[in-house]
Amino acid sequence: MYDERDLARAAGVVLSRSFAVKIGGIAALIGVLGLLMLAPFGVSGDQVSAACPPGAPVVDEDPEVSGELRQQQVGFAKLIDEVAVARGLPGQATLVALMTALQESQLQNLEGGDRDSVGLFQQRPSAGWGTIEQIRDPRYSAEAFFGGVNLPDPPGLVDINSWPSMTYNDAAQAVQVSGYPNAYAKQEKAARKIAAEAGIDLNRTGDPYAGRAGAKPSGDDDGGTSSLIDDDCGGGLISGRPVNGVWPPEQATITDPSGTGGQVTPRTAAWVAQARAALGTLSLGCWDAHLWNPSSDHPKGRACDLFVGTDARRSAPAKAAGDRIANWAIQTAATTGLNYVIWYGQIWSARTGKWRTYNGGGVYDTTNPTGGHYDHVHVSLY
Repeated sequence: MYDERDLARAAGVVLSRSFAVKIGGIAALIGVLGLLMLAPFGVSGDQVSAACPPGAPVVDEDPEVSGELRQQQVGFAKLIDEVAVARGLPGQATLVALMTALQESQLQNLEGGDRDSVGLFQQRPSAGWGTIEQIRDPRYSAEAFFGGVNLPDPPGLVDINSWPSMTYNDAAQAVQVSGYPNAYAKQEKAARKIAAEAGIDLNRTGDPYAGRAGAKPSGDDDGGTSSLIDDDCGGGLISGRPVNGVWPPEQATITDPSGTGGQVTPRTAAWVAQARAALGTLSLGCWDAHLWNPSSDHPKGRACDLFVGTDARRSAPAKAAGDRIANWAIQTAATTGLNYVIWYGQIWSARTGKWRTYNGGGVYDTTNPTGGHYDHVHVSLY
């Protein structure tokens, strides 16, 4: 009878955080190593489809495992989700945890690892995560990963301000502080498959800061991963399905095509070019220092504001112009790497494919034309 460490060894999981080593080890067992990517479903009408389109960045993925190791992965996934459900956390918190555990241990409760790392999440006693015995308890390690009151000193997921606004990879990295900060993104597809096998609802709503000690952040710019309000709004605006593409982070290295003098990411520059080709002349601005809100995507070169000229609540042409921009952005999200759109008091997220009420993220007054985004459409790219 094999224990989980034997199975992990059989799968080639070297006790290290190097994802390159993990890929090589698993490939030696299974004999398959390749570049996997999500195929686009296409876009038609008002539907936005899942995508990692031709020409989009390719992210290496670990080959899928099977047999007893897979059964154990599913079992640990259920346990992690049980902890999340008991906490009242949304399904996306479970997804971040599964991606993390897959990268760190192949979702196995390992006896050792890099330096003194142990367990599902390769947490380290020397870093304050607990004793070896505690961390080797899968339920304890899951609780520690999610964080909150009466848990180890290192911040867990609920202790990270605005984690729902981050990419799944960045949310995982904010907890793990890994030497391989971009390693978690490649585990999303596998995590979703395991969750499906385990009967886990990753679209479950909840409080993303459940169990947190102290005050909770008042909101997140993009509405976050938790989708606390899922009201389809209509009114000329379309919705669609979630867009599950993988878009690795980019640095702002391109001169802002909107003429601000700043720099934007290549993805943002490409979006502007496509928007101009499809929509014609646009009044827009992308890079901005946003000193009043440094967490904004504007100073990161990942966002643009497209202006409609006036408060659309008082102008039907302005409302129609904004709807056209927002709808085009959503319809093309699968191929552009769009993250979210804010327009006319509503916010659309690629992760849910739905519109919901925009709350201002604790920064903006949603009753005025600019704060409520009635005079401009905001788009953010991954």
